[in-house]
Formats: sequence, C-alpha cells, structure tokens
Amino acid sequence: MVKNGVRGRKQLYKCKDCGRQFLGGRRRDKSQVITDYVDGKQTIEQLAVKYGVNERTIRRDLEGMRYVHKIARNKDVTIQMDTTYWGRNFGLMVIRDALRGNVLWHKYVRHETIAQYVEGVDWLKSNGFRIRGIVIDGMKGLPQALKPIRVQMCQFHQMLIVRRYLTQDPDLEASQELLNLINIITRTDKESLIGAFDDWYEKYKDVINERIHDKRIKRVTPP
Repeated sequence: MVKNGVRGRKQLYKCKDCGRQFLGGRRRDKSQVITDYVDGKQTIEQLAVKYGVNERTIRRDLEGMRYVHKIARNKDVTIQMDTTYWGRNFGLMVIRDALRGNVLWHKYVRHETIAQYVEGVDWLKSNGFRIRGIVIDGMKGLPQALKPIRVQMCQFHQMLIVRRYLTQDPDLEASQELLNLINIITRTDKESLIGAFDDWYEKYKDVINERIHDKRIKRVTPP
C-alpha cells in the first residue's frame, strides 16, 4: 500500500496488489491483523474492508506470520485443538483454553499433522502451562502421541461421525433411536449416556446381529 497524496485531512492510499485507491485508510500492522483475526474473530473479508485492501493481501499477511504465542496468566488449562481450512493448502491450527476461550497458540499450515499438534503442546509445557486434558477432533494416532495427558474426542465430531453413517433421516427405528441418543451427547453425563446406549443395544441387538450377518453374506465371493 502506498500513499499518493492528501485530500484535506485524509490521505489517499493505493493497494499495490489490486491498484484500488481509497481515502482515510488505516495502515496495516501485521501483528494487529493477526490479533483481529484470531482474538477479534473477524473474517478475512471483514479485515480486507477494515484495512482497505483485497482479501489476497490479508491472506498473505496471515501466511507471513507463521506462529503466534501468548503467555496467559492462567496456567492450569484444558485445551482444545483443531485446524480450519480455506481451500486445500491454507489452514489455521489453533490451541485454545477450553474454559476461558483464549487462543494460546496457533500456526498456519498447509496440512495438519500429529507433529504440529505435539509442537504446540510442547510449547505450552515449556512455558509453564499445566495441561489437565486435551479435546481433539479424532485424528488417528494423536491420542497416543499426547500421552500421558488425558485426551477426549470432541463431542461435536462424534455426532458428525454417527450422522454420517445414519444420515439425518434414517429409515430403521433402531437407527432413529440411536440418532436421538447421539444428539443429546452434549447435554448428558457419561453414566447416563452409557446406560441409555446399553438399553438401546439390548433392545435392538437382534437387528444389529442380523445386519452384520447380511454384510458377511454379501462379502462372500460367488463360486
């Protein structure tokens, strides 16, 4: 962005990327852009409007700042970890305090890996954080890599997995009741959920065994 001149008290700026000119724009501080994006929960589109540049410029600002680390006052934490993607090769990996909602560490990645999550957890440990538990999205191998810290799969991701297999409108009564059961997972406790699931299994175990038997028959290759 370059300054072309002054009109009254407002300055005229021009974006080097798109050639767009605008009055009274705010100079971009890349550290402030990242803070607005992560802590202020502003979208790339909103930041482009705020700073008077195109979205590609904001995206480049974010890519240029590979890490953000924050030393928080509260050192005893349960953390949540996940990665959000924009396109195939641009993702934001975030570790946040599950109780207070503060972002403690994040990194821009092309693809999420176990090593990158472990990197973030190790950084927290090295800066005095005492991690009581971790909530993850179910990435295979991640719980083992994070031992001995207690790990739980995100309940929302659990719901999505079950819905993927059952669909949103299953035909079988057994599937309908299982879907209703999984939909209350965030509003019940562990013991109640296990008890309800055991009751569901006892009620429909014949249906389950029958469907398993049918699948085995279909897998047999005809002579």
